[in-house]
Amino acid sequence: MENLPDLRQFPRSHRGFSPAEQRYFSVAVPPRSRRSRTGRPDAVPATLIFAALTALLALGGCTADEPAGTTPPRDTATVAFGVDITGINELIQPPAAINTAISHFALFLPLAEEQADYQDGPPTFLPRLAESWTAAEDRLSITFTLRDDVFWSDGVKTTAEDVRFTWEAQTHADVAWPFAATKSRIRDVEVVDPRTVIFHFTEIYPLQLFEAVQGVVLPKHAWSEIPFEQWREKADWFNDNPVTNGPFTFESWQPQQRFILERYDRYFEPDLPKLERVIFEIVPDTSQQLSLLRAGRADFIELVPYADAKAMDERPDVYLTSYIPRNYFFIGWNLQRGFFGDVAVRQALTLGIDRQALIDSLFYGYGKTSFGPIPSDVWAHHDGLEPWPYDPEKARQMLADSGFADADGDGILERGGEPLRFELITNSDNTLRRDIMVMVQSQLRQIGVDVETRTMEFNALIAPLSAYDFDAVVMGLSIGTDLDLSYNFHTRGTPANGGLNWGRFSDPRTDELIDAVNAEGAALSTKPLLYELQERLHEQQPLTFLYEGERISGVRKPLAGISPNSTSTFANLRHWYFE
Repeated sequence: MENLPDLRQFPRSHRGFSPAEQRYFSVAVPPRSRRSRTGRPDAVPATLIFAALTALLALGGCTADEPAGTTPPRDTATVAFGVDITGINELIQPPAAINTAISHFALFLPLAEEQADYQDGPPTFLPRLAESWTAAEDRLSITFTLRDDVFWSDGVKTTAEDVRFTWEAQTHADVAWPFAATKSRIRDVEVVDPRTVIFHFTEIYPLQLFEAVQGVVLPKHAWSEIPFEQWREKADWFNDNPVTNGPFTFESWQPQQRFILERYDRYFEPDLPKLERVIFEIVPDTSQQLSLLRAGRADFIELVPYADAKAMDERPDVYLTSYIPRNYFFIGWNLQRGFFGDVAVRQALTLGIDRQALIDSLFYGYGKTSFGPIPSDVWAHHDGLEPWPYDPEKARQMLADSGFADADGDGILERGGEPLRFELITNSDNTLRRDIMVMVQSQLRQIGVDVETRTMEFNALIAPLSAYDFDAVVMGLSIGTDLDLSYNFHTRGTPANGGLNWGRFSDPRTDELIDAVNAEGAALSTKPLLYELQERLHEQQPLTFLYEGERISGVRKPLAGISPNSTSTFANLRHWYFE
């Protein structure tokens, strides 16, 4: 599984709306139904009845494809998932994908929900707790009108007081919400009446709506019992007091084993959610997840490995659904160490890596090479650029022109007596990245570069990156639809400033372009700036961009209505059903 932080919390500087940016104030229609990668509809005829994953745990002697034991009702779906949630209060939990997904798409409501319709322009928003919103004429405030039929799971109505309480929690220093910077230019949240709340801003900037609706709304009447100063030290209290207003309630949780969501009968959307229960079984091993899906003991797994996708797609009882995530994957160079501060060396290393061979060997047709941080299905992607080619002869020549030579005949280039040698690291739980490291090690050896490899647990990996104590890393990151690249490419985007510019890349022209884009926001009018920015990163190669890969999920028939997208694998969980 890719470990991809959501990075939209990094501070930005903006000014007024461009005309195209008004699209942020449009209201999206629900996304159209998707089809699987093979063209089959997501909804498929029912032929099988499913066995609960818990039955597998009880039948320890059974093989993967033996008949299941107790069969759960068809209104219960079982998800075999690799990692557990850490709690239900998103403000004090790590911004892991599963925490965000369960909070935003199952348990709580945001004011509005960002849609995955960014292929042709900035995304739109779907009303959720707010039924409508209006920007003031002076554009320094947005008034939200709330629905009148949203109730907390203890029967209390959700009101504007909850919205203000949530903003107070989001911006409280002791709560220390990771995305608090998105609220920094909201000077007040005014409660007019139970259904009307006004967000007041310190300045005009394009992402006012985006930042106003960032995060879910929390229950004031219940959770204000704990002072903000004690939220983090009493994190378990919230899990024991799960007052929610989303399509599901929090039925039970056995950490590192399973958590169960139950249908909320007073949820405001008619006939939703369609399932009565969703059981998330924590199964870290991918091969075991596949076995459970094949055996009918799991109805859904989020990630089907590329090597297994074709065989799974040929099964009559399983179908695949896929999308291209807003992620980019790369080798990151520490520009303050070794020879990596030399742009010619970085370019030569990129030329010496056969990325198409990586794709051919490891992706089984589900990936392609990339050249920058903006994925190919995002409206601002530079279609005129091509990835650097594999050209080992040119790489060797560039290194020779930079003063490298194999003076001692050991096959490793040196400059000034120092061999061109570095350590490449990645997280141990990612088989794909480990395989990439091995291939890169072999390929770079052919141009006279000695690569040593090392793996470590993901959380342990972040420490040396944040301390700049590394040579190079194979990693992946996500990009927000605001297209703010400050966190990884701006001089100020280092970990010391809350960013992820681990390699401490610093280029004045790149800084100027990022600042100019952020001043306008992710608007269509910024496309020329974003194009030049991609061209600059392509030239400077602060990272060697590796690939784009589809994210492939496996679904067991007759579960249907599955439509994962780049906002979340579980974005439409309330629409899942059994045919």
